Amino acid sequence: MNTTLALTSAPPLPRWSRFKQVFLPDPASAVVSALLGVALLAALGWLLRWAVLDAEWRPDAAACQRAAGACWGVVADKHRLVLLGRFPSSELWRPVLASVLLLLSLGCAAHPRFFGRRGLLLLVAGVAGFGALMAGGVAGLAPVSTELWGGLPLTLFLSVSACLVGMPLGIVLALGRRSPLPVLRALCTGYIEGVRGVPLITLLFFGAFVLPLVLPPQWRMDMMLRIGICLTMFSAAYLAEVVRGGLQAVPRGQYEAAHALGLTRWQALSRVVLPQALRVTIAPTANNFIGAVKDTSLVAVVNVYDLTGALKLAMSDPVWRPYFVEMYVVVGGVYLLIGLGIARYGRTLERTYRLA
Repeated sequence: MNTTLALTSAPPLPRWSRFKQVFLPDPASAVVSALLGVALLAALGWLLRWAVLDAEWRPDAAACQRAAGACWGVVADKHRLVLLGRFPSSELWRPVLASVLLLLSLGCAAHPRFFGRRGLLLLVAGVAGFGALMAGGVAGLAPVSTELWGGLPLTLFLSVSACLVGMPLGIVLALGRRSPLPVLRALCTGYIEGVRGVPLITLLFFGAFVLPLVLPPQWRMDMMLRIGICLTMFSAAYLAEVVRGGLQAVPRGQYEAAHALGLTRWQALSRVVLPQALRVTIAPTANNFIGAVKDTSLVAVVNVYDLTGALKLAMSDPVWRPYFVEMYVVVGGVYLLIGLGIARYGRTLERTYRLA
């Protein structure tokens, strides 16, 4: 007679039982948990008093000096300069609209329905529309020099451009490093290791100050373009190693099965190997994208006023200089929101494309 063993999962523990199991498993752990809880409550109480109860919200420096808490008036007074840079005050709608257009194109391209050529075209259109709105000179818009670009729009533009161009370039470099051709493999390996071996600030100084000296006058590029190329080169080198790790994770049998089906080398790579490699590298790729956003803050050292650079410019005002902490909290919150958004999107892709 056949018998069937039914495996049943244990019912979930009540919430209080789970809490005790995690935080109060023994007397020593209970004491530590209690001390940490008291310290956390005290810190939250101090933060509430400093940030809300005792804070000054009016853009009045004299009132801020008398306040016992934070001075959020500096945010009210300097938010335009920090968020939009030195763009002409009569044309502020342009960086706002350009940022919205760029984010909309990025959001649409990030949807799985638009993966592929349509998503790439949306991103290219968003970047082109951003450039047209910011630079002007078309459709009756007044020309604005790239020296006046800054704030959050510039941070978004540099980040998206570096990732948009850096990702395909990184894939090419990763494939070149695995190439059987020794010259191509040596060139790609030398580029990757050379760029990863120097700090980003070195590349930025080279692009901003050295490159104009060594190039002929007719080949000199705009400052913003040189900075964007440096960020893209840096991002591509790191993404190349991420993609190479994904390619190594694809079993050799996948290559052999693709060739057995009669697929060409390019078809096997684009339809079989790369999709599997990129699925494996979703988490590290998202991590690199977050790093690319934060790396844009270094352009301030070469007098390009992105979000962080515009913050330093705003804090040069001696009236509001004592309240730099509040401004750094706000700018840090902006970077945090961007980073959390990328991380959340990466986890969503991991859940969507995970193996069953």
